[in-house]
Amino acid sequence: MRNDEIDINAEEKARLKALYNFSILDTEPEEEFDDLTRLAAEICDVPISEINLIDKNRQWTKSAYGTDSANKEVARDQTVCQYTVRGNDLLEITNLSKDNRFAGMPFVTGEPGYMYYLGAPLISDNGQKVGALCVLDKQERKLTDMQKRQLKILAGEVIARLELKKKNKELEELNSHKVELMKMLSHDMRSPINGIIGVGSLLRETLEVGETAEMVALMEQSAIQLNQMIDEILSYSLIETGGYTVEKETFDLNEVIKSVGNLYRPVAKSKGVELTTVCSLAEPVSMDRGKFEQITGNLLSNAPKFTRKGGRVDLKVERVTEKNEVVLTVKDSGIGMTEDQKKSLFQNEKVGSKQGTSGEKSTGLGLSIIKHFIDLQGGFVDVKSEQVKGTQFTLYFRLRSYYLWHIHIN
Repeated sequence: MRNDEIDINAEEKARLKALYNFSILDTEPEEEFDDLTRLAAEICDVPISEINLIDKNRQWTKSAYGTDSANKEVARDQTVCQYTVRGNDLLEITNLSKDNRFAGMPFVTGEPGYMYYLGAPLISDNGQKVGALCVLDKQERKLTDMQKRQLKILAGEVIARLELKKKNKELEELNSHKVELMKMLSHDMRSPINGIIGVGSLLRETLEVGETAEMVALMEQSAIQLNQMIDEILSYSLIETGGYTVEKETFDLNEVIKSVGNLYRPVAKSKGVELTTVCSLAEPVSMDRGKFEQITGNLLSNAPKFTRKGGRVDLKVERVTEKNEVVLTVKDSGIGMTEDQKKSLFQNEKVGSKQGTSGEKSTGLGLSIIKHFIDLQGGFVDVKSEQVKGTQFTLYFRLRSYYLWHIHIN
């Protein structure tokens, strides 16, 4: 007897685990389940239908048609569905008042005075019976084989909806975990690299021209390029997982442009490309500073990559007061693009490693990230390019309702 009890307890434990994994108990009514109970009642030509889930000590009704039982619970030992989950097939009771198990129960002897019951077990993918789809009537009757088969089909549809909801929840949790991991990596990986860039910059300023100074400059440039590649890869991962959001703050664009210019000027100089920056905004602006820095950095990094020695890159930021717009212009004397290259510029399927005029490496993700950020804030991008003469990017964002950036690489 003890072994039987252990087996029963183990089986019930597994059944309850399957039920709880659906995270459906005590949730609000949902139309997709209400439609199924309505359909069950119509198919079986009965006035009442319910989706009941059997918890440890209670029966909880997820959906009900023809009664106000939805989102209510009763003691498990006062139900018929407790017996349905014990079997593997339909349970039909043509007259509850004549069945010793139910004859004295309140729902038979009093209101609502149920007499007929037909229940189909809700069997999870791993074979656990978590509840029942049942139909009820206040008079004795017997349903046809076809109606019974159709009720079993509907029970399968109920469990399919539950399984789908569970899988969607698992994917959401996995996606949320991935987003948090990407954000953590983004912060933790940037910090040491930014430290290398900072130390390299300080060393470069204290060293005279020579082999050591060149080595320090090379270290700084490599760290900058690595930092950008990490930025792009992590940002792209956040885009793919839906974790890329806008976080506005008020800041001084003059400081940002000066900082970004100082960061990428040595990289341009090492290639023999002159980089200049000018910002004439008198008052702070409100936008996503981190993404603005990333976009500007990407453009200032790419422009020298695709510009030959002796060329130049000029950045200018100004504000058009009457339109409440910020205009960011970046011009270079780069190699430009063909029409085919321009058409595939923002297409993710075209992403891949690309090389600059001196063999510089690029993930090819930067422009896709820029496009996503523009779309995220309701802006748009226009691209004009001519081989040998250069490329022009125009990114529009308006301050207040939406920002306006007007970016040229020409």
